[in-house]
Amino acid sequence: MKSLLAIVIVASLLIIAPVTFAKVVIIFDENAASEASKGKYVEGFGSHDAGSKVEIVTKEKFMGKSSVSCTPSQSYNNKMEGWNFPIDETPFMSFAWKKDGGTGIMIQMAYDGSWAYRYFSGVNVTNWPGIQLEKEIPKDWKFYTRDLTKDFAKGWHLTGLALTPWDGNAGYYDFIVLHTKEDEWRTAVEPSGKATVTWGDIKR
Repeated sequence: MKSLLAIVIVASLLIIAPVTFAKVVIIFDENAASEASKGKYVEGFGSHDAGSKVEIVTKEKFMGKSSVSCTPSQSYNNKMEGWNFPIDETPFMSFAWKKDGGTGIMIQMAYDGSWAYRYFSGVNVTNWPGIQLEKEIPKDWKFYTRDLTKDFAKGWHLTGLALTPWDGNAGYYDFIVLHTKEDEWRTAVEPSGKATVTWGDIKR
């Protein structure tokens, strides 16, 4: 009887408090097949302002062997192919960036095909609504983990991105990852054999 009671109690607890499983969505990391764009991240940016260009570069990287470079003023796509990520499932976004000169740098998130959610450092030359992460541009790599549901809203889907270095020279973006828990970016692994991301890989 006691064993049966214990089983009933455990089953009840599981119903009341279901287990939350971890989830990681790799937006960009080494332009690999495991990314959301399946290794075609650069090709996804179909719109370019003022001659802007997106490319994979090896001269600058936060971790691994490469990063993505964007020249001023911005490249973007509000509806990337295959993107429709419910932010309530992966509320945290981690990313790293760096800027060569100029006054500011920005990354914009498209929600359900519309633009409204932005992070920037330095001067916001457009005055578009956004959250300032630093007063100065990141001359060296800066890494952030932000809760998109607290910074912006719940109940939306990430459908695209804009890389916006604005002015000066190129902006560099690396290791853009969505995840369920705040420190879960550490578990992002490339199946091709890339080493697990650990705290020792982070350059702050």
